[in-house]
Amino acid sequence: MKLKWLFFFLLAPIIVSAQSFTSSTQSGVDLKAYNTFTVVKGDIVVGEENTIDKEAFYTKFKEATIRELSLRGYQFIDDSTAQLRVSYVLETSVRMDVVQLGPMGQMPTTNAADVSNAQSWSREFRQGSLIVMIDDAQKKITIWSAEGTVDATRARGGDLIDMAVRNAFKKFPDKTKKEKPQKKMKR
Repeated sequence: MKLKWLFFFLLAPIIVSAQSFTSSTQSGVDLKAYNTFTVVKGDIVVGEENTIDKEAFYTKFKEATIRELSLRGYQFIDDSTAQLRVSYVLETSVRMDVVQLGPMGQMPTTNAADVSNAQSWSREFRQGSLIVMIDDAQKKITIWSAEGTVDATRARGGDLIDMAVRNAFKKFPDKTKKEKPQKKMKR
Protein backbone atom coordinates (compact mmCIF):
# COMPACT_ATOMS: atom_id res chain seq x y z
CA MET A 1 0.00 0.00 0.00
CA LYS A 2 2.80 2.41 0.91
CA LEU A 3 4.54 1.62 -2.36
CA LYS A 4 1.43 2.64 -4.31
CA TRP A 5 1.26 6.01 -2.51
CA LEU A 6 4.98 6.53 -3.02
CA PHE A 7 4.53 6.03 -6.76
CA PHE A 8 1.57 8.41 -6.83
CA PHE A 9 3.32 11.25 -5.02
CA LEU A 10 6.78 10.90 -6.53
CA LEU A 11 6.29 9.69 -10.10
CA ALA A 12 2.89 11.07 -11.07
CA PRO A 13 4.13 14.70 -11.08
CA ILE A 14 7.05 13.67 -13.30
CA ILE A 15 4.73 12.03 -15.83
CA VAL A 16 2.42 15.05 -15.91
CA SER A 17 5.35 17.47 -16.18
CA ALA A 18 6.38 15.78 -19.42
CA GLN A 19 3.57 17.85 -20.92
CA SER A 20 4.19 21.53 -20.37
CA PHE A 21 1.68 24.08 -21.62
CA THR A 22 1.66 27.85 -21.54
CA SER A 23 -1.49 29.85 -22.10
CA SER A 24 -2.21 33.44 -23.03
CA THR A 25 -5.34 35.58 -23.11
CA GLN A 26 -5.84 38.63 -25.27
CA SER A 27 -5.67 41.72 -23.09
CA GLY A 28 -8.99 43.25 -22.10
CA VAL A 29 -10.98 40.05 -22.71
CA ASP A 30 -13.15 38.58 -19.93
CA LEU A 31 -13.52 34.90 -20.81
CA LYS A 32 -16.19 34.45 -18.14
CA ALA A 33 -18.53 36.69 -20.17
CA TYR A 34 -18.89 33.92 -22.76
CA ASN A 35 -21.36 31.07 -22.23
CA THR A 36 -21.32 28.72 -25.23
CA PHE A 37 -18.65 27.05 -27.34
CA THR A 38 -18.22 24.63 -30.22
CA VAL A 39 -15.26 22.52 -31.31
CA VAL A 40 -14.12 22.66 -34.94
CA LYS A 41 -11.54 20.59 -36.80
CA GLY A 42 -8.05 21.97 -36.70
CA ASP A 43 -4.90 21.31 -38.68
CA ILE A 44 -2.53 18.37 -38.31
CA VAL A 45 1.01 18.53 -39.70
CA VAL A 46 2.96 15.26 -39.77
CA GLY A 47 6.22 14.17 -41.30
CA GLU A 48 6.50 11.43 -43.91
CA GLU A 49 7.27 8.82 -41.27
CA ASN A 50 4.17 9.60 -39.17
CA THR A 51 0.57 8.84 -39.86
CA ILE A 52 -2.26 10.11 -37.69
CA ASP A 53 -5.93 9.29 -38.07
CA LYS A 54 -7.24 12.86 -38.28
CA GLU A 55 -10.86 11.87 -37.59
CA ALA A 56 -9.94 9.84 -34.51
CA PHE A 57 -7.78 12.69 -33.18
CA TYR A 58 -10.60 15.20 -33.73
CA THR A 59 -13.10 12.92 -31.96
CA LYS A 60 -10.83 12.46 -28.91
CA PHE A 61 -9.90 16.16 -28.84
CA LYS A 62 -13.57 17.15 -29.05
CA GLU A 63 -14.58 14.79 -26.21
CA ALA A 64 -11.77 16.02 -23.96
CA THR A 65 -12.46 19.69 -24.73
CA ILE A 66 -16.20 19.35 -24.09
CA ARG A 67 -15.45 17.67 -20.76
CA GLU A 68 -12.92 20.30 -19.65
CA LEU A 69 -14.96 23.36 -20.64
CA SER A 70 -18.23 21.90 -19.32
CA LEU A 71 -16.56 21.36 -15.95
CA ARG A 72 -15.69 25.06 -15.99
CA GLY A 73 -19.29 26.14 -16.59
CA TYR A 74 -19.37 26.62 -20.37
CA GLN A 75 -22.09 25.02 -22.52
CA PHE A 76 -21.33 23.02 -25.68
CA ILE A 77 -23.43 23.80 -28.77
CA ASP A 78 -22.74 21.87 -31.97
CA ASP A 79 -23.63 24.66 -34.40
CA SER A 80 -22.57 28.10 -35.58
CA THR A 81 -24.49 30.02 -32.88
CA ALA A 82 -21.80 29.30 -30.26
CA GLN A 83 -19.93 32.32 -28.93
CA LEU A 84 -16.54 30.58 -28.86
CA ARG A 85 -14.86 28.32 -31.42
CA VAL A 86 -12.20 25.91 -30.15
CA SER A 87 -9.69 24.55 -32.66
CA TYR A 88 -6.18 23.12 -32.68
CA VAL A 89 -2.94 22.76 -34.59
CA LEU A 90 -0.96 19.56 -34.04
CA GLU A 91 2.55 18.99 -35.36
CA THR A 92 4.42 15.73 -34.83
CA SER A 93 7.99 14.84 -35.62
CA VAL A 94 10.48 12.12 -34.85
CA ARG A 95 13.39 13.28 -32.70
CA MET A 96 16.66 11.66 -31.72
CA ASP A 97 18.46 12.14 -28.40
CA VAL A 98 22.14 11.23 -28.39
CA VAL A 99 24.22 11.47 -25.23
CA GLN A 100 27.96 10.92 -24.94
CA LEU A 101 28.79 9.48 -21.52
CA GLY A 102 32.52 10.04 -21.84
CA PRO A 103 35.40 7.72 -20.92
CA MET A 104 34.23 4.68 -19.01
CA GLY A 105 30.66 5.90 -19.38
CA GLN A 106 28.83 4.61 -16.39
CA MET A 107 29.72 1.01 -17.04
CA PRO A 108 32.29 -0.84 -14.96
CA THR A 109 34.97 -2.49 -17.07
CA THR A 110 36.99 -5.61 -16.44
CA ASN A 111 39.47 -4.98 -19.23
CA ALA A 112 41.99 -2.12 -18.99
CA ALA A 113 41.77 -1.54 -22.75
CA ASP A 114 38.08 -0.55 -22.40
CA VAL A 115 38.80 2.30 -19.95
CA SER A 116 39.42 4.91 -22.65
CA ASN A 117 36.45 3.92 -24.83
CA ALA A 118 33.68 6.48 -24.84
CA GLN A 119 30.15 5.26 -24.25
CA SER A 120 27.03 6.76 -25.77
CA TRP A 121 23.34 6.04 -25.99
CA SER A 122 20.56 7.28 -28.19
CA ARG A 123 16.80 7.15 -28.26
CA GLU A 124 14.36 7.89 -31.02
CA PHE A 125 11.02 9.31 -29.96
CA ARG A 126 7.99 11.04 -31.40
CA GLN A 127 7.36 14.54 -30.12
CA GLY A 128 4.19 16.50 -30.66
CA SER A 129 3.41 20.18 -30.38
CA LEU A 130 -0.20 21.09 -29.70
CA ILE A 131 -1.70 24.56 -29.95
CA VAL A 132 -5.26 25.00 -28.70
CA MET A 133 -6.94 28.21 -29.89
CA ILE A 134 -10.23 29.76 -28.84
CA ASP A 135 -11.72 32.36 -31.16
CA ASP A 136 -14.54 34.79 -30.59
CA ALA A 137 -16.97 33.51 -33.25
CA GLN A 138 -18.54 36.91 -33.86
CA LYS A 139 -15.35 39.01 -34.01
CA LYS A 140 -13.31 36.21 -35.64
CA ILE A 141 -10.23 36.85 -33.50
CA THR A 142 -8.24 34.53 -31.26
CA ILE A 143 -8.87 35.50 -27.64
CA TRP A 144 -7.13 32.61 -25.83
CA SER A 145 -4.49 30.06 -26.74
CA ALA A 146 -2.38 27.39 -25.09
CA GLU A 147 0.64 25.68 -26.55
CA GLY A 148 2.84 22.88 -25.39
CA THR A 149 4.85 19.82 -26.29
CA VAL A 150 4.28 16.18 -25.44
CA ASP A 151 6.35 13.03 -25.77
CA ALA A 152 4.06 10.90 -27.94
CA THR A 153 6.20 7.78 -27.58
CA ARG A 154 4.52 6.97 -24.27
CA ALA A 155 1.02 7.33 -25.71
CA ARG A 156 -1.61 4.86 -24.61
CA GLY A 157 -4.61 5.42 -26.86
CA GLY A 158 -6.59 8.52 -25.98
CA ASP A 159 -4.85 9.00 -22.63
CA LEU A 160 -2.24 11.28 -24.18
CA ILE A 161 -4.85 13.51 -25.82
CA ASP A 162 -6.92 13.65 -22.62
CA MET A 163 -3.92 14.64 -20.52
CA ALA A 164 -2.71 17.18 -23.07
CA VAL A 165 -6.13 18.87 -23.26
CA ARG A 166 -6.47 18.81 -19.45
CA ASN A 167 -3.05 20.47 -19.08
CA ALA A 168 -3.82 23.00 -21.81
CA PHE A 169 -7.04 24.13 -20.08
CA LYS A 170 -5.56 24.08 -16.58
CA LYS A 171 -5.41 27.90 -16.40
CA PHE A 172 -8.65 28.54 -18.31
CA PRO A 173 -11.15 30.56 -16.20
CA ASP A 174 -13.68 28.53 -14.22
CA LYS A 175 -17.14 30.11 -14.24
CA THR A 176 -18.36 27.78 -11.48
CA LYS A 177 -15.92 29.15 -8.89
CA LYS A 178 -16.87 32.31 -7.10
CA GLU A 179 -14.10 34.85 -6.90
CA LYS A 180 -12.94 35.73 -3.43
CA PRO A 181 -13.42 39.39 -2.56
CA GLN A 182 -10.22 41.36 -2.28
CA LYS A 183 -9.27 42.25 1.27
CA LYS A 184 -8.60 45.88 1.86
CA MET A 185 -5.29 46.62 3.45
CA LYS A 186 -5.35 48.64 6.64
CA ARG A 187 -2.96 51.50 6.94
